[in-house]
Amino acid sequence: MTQQRKIIFAILLIAFAVISRLLLKNLPNVETITVTVLLAGSMLGGVYAVVIALVAMAISDMIIGNDAILIFTWGAFAIIGLLGLVLHKKKKTGFKYVLQMTGLGMIASLLFYFLTNFGVWLMWPSMYSPTWQGLMQSYIMGLPFLRYNFLGNLVIVPVVVSIVVYAPAWLRSQESIKKFLKI
Repeated sequence: MTQQRKIIFAILLIAFAVISRLLLKNLPNVETITVTVLLAGSMLGGVYAVVIALVAMAISDMIIGNDAILIFTWGAFAIIGLLGLVLHKKKKTGFKYVLQMTGLGMIASLLFYFLTNFGVWLMWPSMYSPTWQGLMQSYIMGLPFLRYNFLGNLVIVPVVVSIVVYAPAWLRSQESIKKFLKI
């Protein structure tokens, strides 16, 4: 992929992440940032994996709002973007890639859960005692959010990745059909 195409794809990923985050803001922990940053790491590689996560979160947080937990949420999404690098050198076509990205989405759900609940426990000692038991309580109380995030990623990641994988070939086939039919 040329540098110009990478930049265009990066801008499209950021726009998709911000718009869909705003549209899904009322669904607890159902989001598209995960698939966006996994695609950034997998398809664009390098610094894009982290920059797209941070830019998308910064723009959407300016609208939605956030608090001190952003250190953990932004950090989690940056790490998830780096997780996408696992597939950077791999073939990005077909059902196998969709499954691999879905697997990374499930890992990302767990990573986000552990990092952000640790952040809640660490930053708000009035909510959970600063002990091992308090940390475990934070993780137990976060389980409903993990469930939403896990189920959301189980649907969103394969759908979005399938569109990214299969749409270009479908569009090319439509052009071929038009040329054949001389439309």
